[in-house]
Amino acid sequence: MSASGDSLDALPAAVLADVLGRVADAGDIASCRLASRALLAASYLCPRARLRAADCARRRRGEGRAGPPAFRATAGNLASLLGPHLRSLSLDAADGEGSPDDAAWVEEGEFEDADDLHLTSGEAVAAWAATAAGPVLREVEIADYWPQACWRKAEALLLISHYCHSLIKLGLKNAWLSVDGLKKMPNLTHLTLEFIRLDDEDLDQLNECFPCLRSLNLIGVGGLKDPKIHLLQLNTCHWEVSNVPRSLVVHAPNLYSLELKCVRPDRLILDTPSLSTLKLTIEKLGATAQVDGLVSLTDLRIESLDLSSLFSAFVDSRAIRTLELELPESASQYDLLESVNPDYLLRMLASIREVKLAPRFSCQLTLCLALCTDSQFQSCLKKLLIHVPQSEFYFQLSRLFQICAPLCEVTVLFHAESADAVRQGAMSICMQRFSGIRWQWGTWK
Repeated sequence: MSASGDSLDALPAAVLADVLGRVADAGDIASCRLASRALLAASYLCPRARLRAADCARRRRGEGRAGPPAFRATAGNLASLLGPHLRSLSLDAADGEGSPDDAAWVEEGEFEDADDLHLTSGEAVAAWAATAAGPVLREVEIADYWPQACWRKAEALLLISHYCHSLIKLGLKNAWLSVDGLKKMPNLTHLTLEFIRLDDEDLDQLNECFPCLRSLNLIGVGGLKDPKIHLLQLNTCHWEVSNVPRSLVVHAPNLYSLELKCVRPDRLILDTPSLSTLKLTIEKLGATAQVDGLVSLTDLRIESLDLSSLFSAFVDSRAIRTLELELPESASQYDLLESVNPDYLLRMLASIREVKLAPRFSCQLTLCLALCTDSQFQSCLKKLLIHVPQSEFYFQLSRLFQICAPLCEVTVLFHAESADAVRQGAMSICMQRFSGIRWQWGTWK
C-alpha cells in the first residue's frame, strides 16, 4: 500500500472480486484481505470459492492449533459470508485418500467412524446449501473423503435438488448417494458422478430428475443392475461401467459424442442416431448388441481384442472417416493374431480414410503384417499415423505402407530411445521405396 492510499482503489470492486475468485484456495483469499482495504471489500463479492481439506489442515498446523480441521463449518461460514454473490463452490476432502475402485465394497479397516470430512452428508450439504448462496449457485463440485463416506448413505443429491434451483453444473466424487426424495432439476445441464455407489440401479431417477442434461459423466458408478440412459437433450457422455451390469442401454437422439468403457455386456443397445464420435473400450461384445441406429458415425476409436466382432458391428457398411485402434495393456502380438485375420485387418484399414494406430496396437502389429498374403487391392487410406517400437525396422511395416493411397500422408513416430542411425536409415529407405507418400516424422515415449 502506498503512502497516498490503496493502489487498488481505482479498480472496480467487481473486477477485484473476479480476480479473487480465481485464487486457488479460499484461505489465500483471507490472506489477500489483510493486504488491502479494496481487496477486503471485494472479497465479500467473490463469485467463486474453493476449499481443500488438506490446505485447511496445513494452515491450522501452521497456526499451532491442534485437532481435526473444522472443514465442514468453514464451508458453511464461507457460503454465508458470500451469500447471493457466490456462483461456484468447490469442496475437496479427497486428497488422494481411499480406494474407490469398486463403489459397492471396501476392505475392513478402510472406513472411519468420524464424520468431520464427510462432505456429502445431509448436515454438511445443508450447511452451505441452506444459506443465501444455495439458490444462486451455478456450479458445485464435491470430492468426499472416501474412508468416511463409503459406508454411509448420503443425502447430497436430495438437498442439492431442494436448495440449488439455479444449478447448471454438478460434480460429486467418492460417495454413496441416495436418490430418495430427489426433485427435478430442469436447469442442470452438466453432471459428473465419479467413484459413486448410486441407489438407482436402472438410472430411472437420474433420467427423470435431470431431463435437460447435455453432458453426463459416469465414472466408476456402482450399484447399477440394468442401467438405461434415456436423455433426449444429451450431447456428450463419458461412461465407464463396472463389470457388474450385463445390460447397457443408451437412448439419446441428440448425442454426438460417446466414450464408453465396459467389460462383457450381454446386451448393448445404442439408440443414438446423431452419434458421430464413439470411443469404445470393451473386452468382448455380446451377441445381442444392437447398433443399427448409428447412421451418423464417422469417428471411431476401439480398444479391444474382440476386433472381428467390433469391425462387423461398427465399421462394415458404415462411412467411417477416422479409425483409431488400441489394444488392452495385457495383450501380446499373438493375441492380436488370434483375434483377427491378418488379411481382413489390412483390408479394413485400407477402407478407411484416416487411420491412427496407437502405441500398443502399433507395437503388436508386426506379426500380423508378416502373415498377410494379399496387399494388392484398391485403397482409400489418405492419412496414417503409426508408433514404431524401439526395435522395429521399416521393412517389417512395408505391407502397411503398400496399402496407402497415392499422396497419402504418413506420420511415423519413432520410439524416443531408438538410435539416431536406425531412424535416419529407416527414413531414407522409406522415402526412396515409397516416393508417392508424403512423410512426416516424430517421436513418442
